[in-house]
Amino acid sequence: MGAGLTSGAHGRLAGTFVADGLFGLAWDGRPVDRVVIASGWSEDRRELKLKLRPNLLWHDGTPVEAAQVKQTIASAIKEQLAPASLKSITDIALNPAEPDALTIKLSRPEAFLIVDLSTSTLRHPKDDKIGTGPYKYGQQTDDTIQLLAFEHYYRGRPKLQQINIKNFGQPRAAWSALLAEEIDAVHEIASTGADLSLPDTVRSYPFIRPYYIQLAFNTQHPVLRNPVVRQALSYSVDRQKIIDEGMNKQGMVAEGPIWPYHWAYSTAQKTYTHNTEAATLRLESAGLKIKPGKAGRMPSRLHLRCYAPDKNVLYEKVAMLLQKQLYEIGVDLEIVPLPGDEVGRRLDSGDFETVLIPRTTGRSLSWTYSTYHSSANPSRYSSADQVLDRLRQTDNENEIRAAVSDLQQIFHDDPPALFIAWPKTARVVRSAFSVPPEESGTPRRGEAGRDVLSSLWQWDRADVRR
Repeated sequence: MGAGLTSGAHGRLAGTFVADGLFGLAWDGRPVDRVVIASGWSEDRRELKLKLRPNLLWHDGTPVEAAQVKQTIASAIKEQLAPASLKSITDIALNPAEPDALTIKLSRPEAFLIVDLSTSTLRHPKDDKIGTGPYKYGQQTDDTIQLLAFEHYYRGRPKLQQINIKNFGQPRAAWSALLAEEIDAVHEIASTGADLSLPDTVRSYPFIRPYYIQLAFNTQHPVLRNPVVRQALSYSVDRQKIIDEGMNKQGMVAEGPIWPYHWAYSTAQKTYTHNTEAATLRLESAGLKIKPGKAGRMPSRLHLRCYAPDKNVLYEKVAMLLQKQLYEIGVDLEIVPLPGDEVGRRLDSGDFETVLIPRTTGRSLSWTYSTYHSSANPSRYSSADQVLDRLRQTDNENEIRAAVSDLQQIFHDDPPALFIAWPKTARVVRSAFSVPPEESGTPRRGEAGRDVLSSLWQWDRADVRR
């Protein structure tokens, strides 16, 4: 498998097949059991009992112990960006009478706890290269990592006995190697990557990625604190045109920051269509008139700086199209390219007016909470706090659906960002390999596709008959 990643990033890719999560997260955002099983909440929702899967082994053949899972959770709590639910853990208790179980105790009910535990991967406390996943590490060089099938994998022995992940540094180089039959699969072809004019010898598996491209607003800005102005900017943008021209048609319009395939997502909410008249009327109502430009800038109603990642073709194209569309309503968007780390630092510190940046959803409502609750948001956006707190406290499905619907309405009426698009990417695999079919009953709306890497341990040679 070829990857076109930055130096060392292919190691993180390989690690996803070595270390399993405590829980998994389905495409629709529902948690699923993995190495541990949630066996029940206490009546007051302040204790969660977990049980290890039977006969769960490390790659070195030794059994996984509850104390080792406890250590994984304890380490996750100490991480700087640990979710709020993990910070509410007061104790992780072991019971000698139940060596395969542990109990998490909380200071308050936390509906996001199981979802947040899905981000924690189980690695051996004495050697983090030992996991419980379908593959274990083999030999490694600077650009290639060998993975070997783990015959005691609890979900079944992998069908492919060996996988080599080679990093080419650039997606086009990996794509060229695939066409030359030097490799069997490409980890990812982005929307602005190589031309996906596929020969008969390969198959493409496109899917919508669970992160969105947004123009984030600093809601403490003297003009942007007015939600009417943020509504105007949201109406001014032709999102489909940005996808078509800036993303090579490889994306889906983003109506907000909630994963659109989440089981509680409401399709009945208001959306922003491209409407320059509605945008202009709102700017006029906010008292923003066309004024002469200063220091060589264009005449405008409003001048905004936008920090955007430099040396990134996708974001350069999206930024230019945003700039052009906002110009049509008299808004001067000044693009300031910065290294990606610096863009992130500006966002986290609140030192910005607008930022063009991708944000993950993790396919969960917990990520929405951690992104837009005022306790974590540097611009102190607080309009969604009450609804987000409702979601953090309930596991009743009807209440969750109602709260998500309310949250979508808030993000429309008082937008914290201009939500643009969900990017589409693709895994590409030679036809000599068989990729298992999609699980029946899994909800897919629109052009979601699926990420076939999640079933890599089930891939096989196409000519194998079993």
